[in-house]
Amino acid sequence: MTHFKPVPLTTAVLGALFAVPAFADTASPETTTAHLDTVTVTGDRQGMKVKTNVVTTQLKDESTETDLRGLFKDEPAITIGGGNGTSQYLYIRNMGQNSVDIKLDNAYSDSQIHYHQGRHMLDPALVKIVSVQKGAGSASAGIGQTNGAIIAKTLDAKDLLKNSSNPNFGAKINVSYNSNDGHNYGLSVFGKNDVFDYLIAGNRVNENEYEGGKGYINSATGLNKVPYSALDKISYLAKIGANVGDHRFALSHMKEQHEGDRLVREEFAISNTLSTARQAPAMRKMSVTNTNLEWTAKDLGFAQAANANIYRMEHGRWSASDAGNGYAGGSRNTGSTKTEVETIGANVNFDSNIRDNMLLKYGVNYRTQEAKPNQFFLAGLSNQEKQDVGTYAELITDIKNVTLTTGLRYDHFNFKAMDGKKVSDGAVNPSVGVIWQALPALSLSASHNYATRSPRMHDALMAHGARGIVSIANATKAEKARNTEIGFNYNDGTFGFEGSYFWQNISNALGTTTGRNNHLCTGGNRTCYSEIINAGKVKNSGYELGASFRKNGWIARLGVAHSKPKFYGDRLSANPEYAMRTGRTWTGSLSYRFAKPNLEIGVQHRQVEKVKKEDTFILTNQTVTATTRDKPSYGVTDIIANWKPFGKDKMNVNFAINNIANKNYIPHAQRSDLPGAGREYRVALNYTF
Repeated sequence: MTHFKPVPLTTAVLGALFAVPAFADTASPETTTAHLDTVTVTGDRQGMKVKTNVVTTQLKDESTETDLRGLFKDEPAITIGGGNGTSQYLYIRNMGQNSVDIKLDNAYSDSQIHYHQGRHMLDPALVKIVSVQKGAGSASAGIGQTNGAIIAKTLDAKDLLKNSSNPNFGAKINVSYNSNDGHNYGLSVFGKNDVFDYLIAGNRVNENEYEGGKGYINSATGLNKVPYSALDKISYLAKIGANVGDHRFALSHMKEQHEGDRLVREEFAISNTLSTARQAPAMRKMSVTNTNLEWTAKDLGFAQAANANIYRMEHGRWSASDAGNGYAGGSRNTGSTKTEVETIGANVNFDSNIRDNMLLKYGVNYRTQEAKPNQFFLAGLSNQEKQDVGTYAELITDIKNVTLTTGLRYDHFNFKAMDGKKVSDGAVNPSVGVIWQALPALSLSASHNYATRSPRMHDALMAHGARGIVSIANATKAEKARNTEIGFNYNDGTFGFEGSYFWQNISNALGTTTGRNNHLCTGGNRTCYSEIINAGKVKNSGYELGASFRKNGWIARLGVAHSKPKFYGDRLSANPEYAMRTGRTWTGSLSYRFAKPNLEIGVQHRQVEKVKKEDTFILTNQTVTATTRDKPSYGVTDIIANWKPFGKDKMNVNFAINNIANKNYIPHAQRSDLPGAGREYRVALNYTF
């Protein structure tokens, strides 16, 4: 049997190709020596970008953070807006939530409940690893990988047993408190025998309305707290696995729910412009559930590795009352409302060694989605549906000091609009990447990838007919992204330098015949009609640079990222769920870990430059009102500390002062005036029995 022999590319080498900033090295000084672990390019079924910007269980345990924004705050190419929970918008290289995905155990959806709230939910407490892909993915990256993705994998029993006193059974607790009167409680129980392993984990984060920085006063309430920002977040994971020879089977069920008195437009606060009446607050719940059955295997004869999964994911919204919510039908609603998006999918993937230096990756991806509004207010409407199916082949070849990746992918979609109209189409997407290990410590790289994203269904909350009909035009095609990237990476174990520059063009960009004006049909006018169309193109380009230093207990990192997306087309939307201009972003950190006691103390800083008012206008060829004010610059400094009383990861005691200067600022990754949190003291503890 032959085996693929990968070039000994380090994590830093892969970072050269895919824009890994200096701080992407996440291993702690306790476990890291002067060398970096070898990483094979066979990857984790995420394309070749699998090892970039990795957040591990260990890193999470050494932090007080309880959401994705906290985990990625030292990553300059990732920006997340203000507020709590689904008030937040997520951006990768300034491309927004309608262009990027969060993939959980290779399960994901590209539909949304409502464009005025964030589309993504993920509790870091229940995942073992989170990595970031940027730009268009290679052939093996999956369906709709046009602008990047956050990849997460849920915990397994073996991930927690390594810190347990008993090799076959254990439990883990975590508690935390922050000065905004926020609390976090979590418990995990796990174990194994010769064949089976199991895990049950739950986590709760309860946060009151948070205070803004020095001088912040809400214009409507006159108080320094952000109204309706309080949130109760509950999540749980149950998983059972079985190892049978070279085969592993795992069945899991995960749920996360956000509950609280929330506004209709979560991305905005109560203000003099958006009054309490217009924001129609009510008790509301947002949730995501995922049931996943996964199979992995090795040494199958024709394939050296394989994995497959089938999943059902449901995004849900429940509201005690939507009588004042025009988006949901307003006074036509009586009682509570429920809106859902159901996603069912499956993936089958294989790795086969062709020769000692050639690996072939191939497989099939399938996904179907259905949007379910609470009710229909117009006769003749039905639930929107969409099916995506893709197949791919990707060849990875090792030629001395060069790793060459070539791939071909075909994706096809079937789309049914709310009025029953159907459209289908397919596209072929090639990809190529090369990494040249020029010197033992230096690599150069380039990639050129194509990817497509099928038309997105109309917001499930508004697919009821009370605001007219949104259909789809004949011959509508998927958006097609072309991403070209060049990079370099140098790492000698002490010093590291890396950088990349990328150019991206998205053709057939999707809009509507009304310019996606969601306010066009109001006041009971049900005759409005618009169609999803290919409305223009999107261009984006930018760069990322990083430097790092690691010696003895010292770690220093510096990174910068900047990109400028722009839309071209008279029917495209300037809504921020597609893209947003943010200022050039700098991140830096300095820390030192003592040997005895095992204590790390550090400082982190994020500096965002001003965006001029003329640069916030990202849409051309449409008569709109340009913004009248700049986005001010801001800088936020945090102090962190981690103590391991037992000298290892069995127990972590963490402390942080976030926004130590109590800065009053508005994050750029949003169109509202939701402020960032003011000074906040945080303490956390986790312990594995």
